[in-house]
Amino acid sequence: MACRGSGVQVPSAPLKGVRDGGRHGAGHLVFHAPAMESSSTAQPQVRWPRADSLLTKEACGMVRAKWSARRRWVAVVTVALPALLLATLPALSSQAAGTALVTGVDVSRWDHPNGVGIDWTKVKAAGRSFAIVKATQRTNYTNPYFTPDFTGARTAGLVIGAYHYAEPSVTTCGGVLPCDRYKSARDQAKYFVSTMRGAGISLRSTGVLPPALDLEITGGLSSGDLVAWAQTFLATVRSLSGRTPMLYTYHSFIIGPLGNTSALASYPLWYARYTTTVPTATTLPGGWRTWALWQYTSTESTNGITGAGDVNRFNGSLSTLQAFADGTASGYAPPTEPVTLAATPGVGAATLTWSAPLDDGGVPILNYRVKVDDGPAVLAPTSSFVAWGLPAGSHSFTVAAENVAGIGPTAVATATIAAYDPLSVRPSATTLTIARPVAASGASWFPVQVRLVRTDTGQALPGAVISVVSQPELSGSPTAVGVTTDTEGTATAWLRAAIDTQVTATVPASAWNSSGTAVGSVRVRPALSAVLSTTSVKRTGVVRLRGGTTPLLAGETVYRQIYTAGRWVTKSSAVLSVTGRYSFPVPTSRKGRVTMRVLLPASTHHLRVTSRQVVLTVR
Repeated sequence: MACRGSGVQVPSAPLKGVRDGGRHGAGHLVFHAPAMESSSTAQPQVRWPRADSLLTKEACGMVRAKWSARRRWVAVVTVALPALLLATLPALSSQAAGTALVTGVDVSRWDHPNGVGIDWTKVKAAGRSFAIVKATQRTNYTNPYFTPDFTGARTAGLVIGAYHYAEPSVTTCGGVLPCDRYKSARDQAKYFVSTMRGAGISLRSTGVLPPALDLEITGGLSSGDLVAWAQTFLATVRSLSGRTPMLYTYHSFIIGPLGNTSALASYPLWYARYTTTVPTATTLPGGWRTWALWQYTSTESTNGITGAGDVNRFNGSLSTLQAFADGTASGYAPPTEPVTLAATPGVGAATLTWSAPLDDGGVPILNYRVKVDDGPAVLAPTSSFVAWGLPAGSHSFTVAAENVAGIGPTAVATATIAAYDPLSVRPSATTLTIARPVAASGASWFPVQVRLVRTDTGQALPGAVISVVSQPELSGSPTAVGVTTDTEGTATAWLRAAIDTQVTATVPASAWNSSGTAVGSVRVRPALSAVLSTTSVKRTGVVRLRGGTTPLLAGETVYRQIYTAGRWVTKSSAVLSVTGRYSFPVPTSRKGRVTMRVLLPASTHHLRVTSRQVVLTVR
């Protein structure tokens, strides 16, 4: 998770923990990092890691960056629905359908650069609903800020939680029996729970999330030992606390070191993957079909916390979060089956209706999973579902309820569809939505995630061919990308654009859906290069700072800045040529090291961007 020093902004990946209580892990970088700033006079040149790479605490301690990323994101989509592909129709979760997102932070000692405290009242006022604080690591480290952060966040009215950073190891038995091979898992679990109790924290009170295991390193263990170690830790915490704990880990760690196992899927998943596309049942690894928390970034600012850091989203409403954090309940489990399931045949379709399970498992229902015949299980946010595009004949349907603890047993119904004239089908209205990313960079591919749902029931439409068309604002040829929705009605198109781009789409009418059109725009941070003619020169020598951006921005002004006395200072300006290039003379009258960058201010056609930093040594 996040790692901070004084003014540190970390790249988009969880950061590696080390023996003094840091954290580490890996994530998926989507956007090119803009230039960094620092409160330090020494400006290290930092290259962001690629997806799934690791940062040690030492590397993290060197990173000094400020990231300003406030972007607009809208898009429009063209969809063609093959009629008989829609025999099974998924649906979106309530959040995907448009309810307010529930977000929160996780913090550790890295969120206290130079001992600076967190103003939890401001964090609450910034719209965060929960906070999870690092408590322990190994069996001899307790986060020195754990108790004040936990208490402060709770006093401010946030739902609160705690996590333990795992350092897995196994006992070498040497043939001696009995042997507790995973003793370190039990010991770390006991230390974690006893630390919380020693701080006067009851896991069986209201407003306290289930305890969490943060699993990001292997400790040199094989996949089998690592899974068994995690199972031992989690089972021990559940036995000691009376709560079913969560597991925090990241996508490629599940795929790789954990062997894509399904053995841990009975524990709620706190899923780290830094992307703007919402995880779905078809994209989650291992045996998980849903997530409880999604850590989607490590570079988002929250008022009250110094620097940018981790932000997480809860998979449900605020009331669902409060139920999930109710430690006074006897625990939670998957719900029982839906009741009174009925299938009413229609023209080429069947309408399914049902009532909620008699037992929701202790936490609210998130979704229902519906299967038509032998098709894939799809999501429905409400207690109704229309299976359309059905051929004449007998069809079977199953419905299961889902909460953060898992999926319950199924209810079953059947219906017989009579022969019908396809021309008699009445098309239904559909709704398109766009997931809005936190950033888009002209130097990188960026995702446009679309969701297509049936308007009346909210169920998603799989197998829809979607054309996403982007058109740069100033000039250039349009780009069209074709994608197909998955079993949750989502699809992602990857685009590149040098400047702000208009995005347009249309939903053509078919026998089963009505037509529709939507238009929007994407704000883009242009690519901006910077290169010195030489990096070392004698005093009074000749040096130039050159670079450029897209020719579409010819005539705009860029500024050369130097870093001095803890801040960036503008020293000169230049106008971009018709090819988008610039060239600055660099004074060399004083000996020393000079850190420079180039700034392109925001305009109506693009976001503000700074180049990479360059360092000149004057001898």
